[in-house]
Amino acid sequence: MKPSSPLKPAWERRIAIVGAVLAVAVVALKRGRQHPDEVFQFLEPAHGLAFGYWIMAWEWVEGLRNWAVPGVLGGILALCRGMGIEHAWALASVVWACCAAVQAWGTLALFRLVEERDGREAALLAAAVHVTWGGWLLYAARPLADSLSVAPLLGALLWAWRARARDDLRAGFWSGVLLGLAFVVRYPSAVFGVPIAVSLLVARRWRSLAGGALGVGVVLLGLGLLDWLTWGAPWHTLWKYFEFNILTGGSVKFGTKPWWWYLPTLAGMVPLLLVWHFGRGLARRDLLAGSFVFYFAVMSLLAHKEIRFLAPLLPLFVVLAAGPAWRTLSQRVSSRRVFGGLVGVYALSSLAAATVVMPGGLATEQIDALVFAGRDPSLTGLIVAGQQEWNVSGRFYLRRDVPLLVRPNPLVRELDGALTEAQFSHVLVNGSALGEQQVVAAGFCVLRRWGPVVLWRRCSSANGSGELLTSPSGR
Repeated sequence: MKPSSPLKPAWERRIAIVGAVLAVAVVALKRGRQHPDEVFQFLEPAHGLAFGYWIMAWEWVEGLRNWAVPGVLGGILALCRGMGIEHAWALASVVWACCAAVQAWGTLALFRLVEERDGREAALLAAAVHVTWGGWLLYAARPLADSLSVAPLLGALLWAWRARARDDLRAGFWSGVLLGLAFVVRYPSAVFGVPIAVSLLVARRWRSLAGGALGVGVVLLGLGLLDWLTWGAPWHTLWKYFEFNILTGGSVKFGTKPWWWYLPTLAGMVPLLLVWHFGRGLARRDLLAGSFVFYFAVMSLLAHKEIRFLAPLLPLFVVLAAGPAWRTLSQRVSSRRVFGGLVGVYALSSLAAATVVMPGGLATEQIDALVFAGRDPSLTGLIVAGQQEWNVSGRFYLRRDVPLLVRPNPLVRELDGALTEAQFSHVLVNGSALGEQQVVAAGFCVLRRWGPVVLWRRCSSANGSGELLTSPSGR
């Protein structure tokens, strides 16, 4: 462990708080969803627990998901309901704040990890880079398993580092508990258990290994009990997940990529100014380097690949690079002008990384329209044309338990009859999925527009004239 520095101990907490605020600010500025999973794996089932209605995604029909995270979020949403917080964006903001708070704890774990590996100054550098990096901020406050699992993973690695430094049953136990929690949040987190176990085995830390096994075992027993109570069988979701993704290879139906696809993708996500320092940190071949390499290798070998699967590697990249980077900065960068230039380049590269990671569409317009429709007291039923059901953003944002009919572009002809049904008071059209004349002929008027998204409401007149009920922008 490196000697402590005279820097005030409050700095890491301040950095963690700043990181949480930045994470919420970024997700608020980039409203929408990074991936449909943040809606249908966590927000929708949580909304169902708190309010009694939700759209059940196929994973929940098949039993691939456990109720741990949705259960916690459901409790939070129930508290919001009790306090009279009902607006969809207000509820989303509460969820973002809770996710950011979890990541703030993860930032402290990252700080302690680097501090014990490379010293306090390097730890402050690592924490500052971690909480301001654009590639990470896009994920940090979102309710995605890939990012929510990062905080307990960092905690597990911190305690594993301590367990390896000294053969300690307690350190091994907490490493196991936190690894187990990361596993419950996201089952692929189990991959990190291999380098942790190998590191302790090589160091002959038998007490630490026993503590780790005990910690993981306690969490797994809790998962088995949770699945038994919610699905009717212990470890039901674990088996279903393994069966679908490993035994039958079901994930490949969502697309495959070559083994090398993550290499250029990761290069566009990480802080490029730290690449050389990362290489030096990786050369140490310790627990952290092994964890990075092993996880990256396993993800590369799997056929189905997504950018979000790399989220756990972003903080690890910073952890590995921080020590060598600080030594270089402290020795060679003495000019304030040079240091300011580096900070400027870093800021620009952070924005560039965020642009690379930014999804093709956050569906902000569609979600805004859904929220607006749900807040219209006259809503009795909603037709959504030109959108997949898994991309419609669910009851969480609609906030109404009314008939909902969703059809993608190839199936919009099926809506011809539904447009004349009285139960559907509103139609949400994406782009040119339905012709305006067709909607007008069915008796609807434009209520509001969000770019290519148009929300229609059934006209008060019998024939309907298609006139605007508001201005085209809705203002």
